[in-house]
Amino acid sequence: MAADRPNPVTPQVLVGFGAAVLLAVILPHFVSDFTSFQFTQAMAYGIALLGLNILTGYNGQFSIGHSAFYAVGAYTAAILLYHFEWNHYATLPVAALAAFVVGFLFGLPALRLEGLYLALATFALAVATPQLLKFDAFEHWTGGVQGLYVPKPEPLIEGLSADQSLYYVTLAVMVFLMAAAWCLLHSRSGRAIMAIRDNPIAASTMGINTALYKTTTFGIRAMYTGIAGALSVCVTAFVAPD
Repeated sequence: MAADRPNPVTPQVLVGFGAAVLLAVILPHFVSDFTSFQFTQAMAYGIALLGLNILTGYNGQFSIGHSAFYAVGAYTAAILLYHFEWNHYATLPVAALAAFVVGFLFGLPALRLEGLYLALATFALAVATPQLLKFDAFEHWTGGVQGLYVPKPEPLIEGLSADQSLYYVTLAVMVFLMAAAWCLLHSRSGRAIMAIRDNPIAASTMGINTALYKTTTFGIRAMYTGIAGALSVCVTAFVAPD
């Protein structure tokens, strides 16, 4: 998912984006609840891919362990819902924080790895995560191989079905995270992130803290993926290791 430097926003882009948002807003009123459910899942996956694009496309770090951070967000939300009866949407920032911390900490030892070796390390994390979730010591919290069933959230607006309400919440979160990513990539930090991708040695000689930016970008990528996982739990009302 290679990415060039972000282009400035033109009027045509704004019009196209506005039209896409308008279409997305009216869509649930013309399709079935099941179709709304499918679109909601697609948007959650889109959020996860957006995080991956920040890491791989703009920072140049190759990772194939996306599912591990997806699981962190999903299980954080599910545990808070199942064991502590939290509000569904209150679990989203906690899941985001948990995934960011895990991603940042994983990014520290990964600083010594690049290319194929980094990809293999993230793949190993993805393979190990389901086994860890099934571990007997954590079964009370994770549900083991059976997973956890949680209730779906009540509609936020009267007159909407549960699936329509979740669709709009996921759409709002996705638009917000897209805007946040755009602001990040057009900021000074965003230019530093891309400089590391283009030439890490030159970036370091220019005074950019490459270690900090690479680990932080890893954390941001994990945060986006964790939010996607938490949203998926709200949508499907279920989470399991496999």
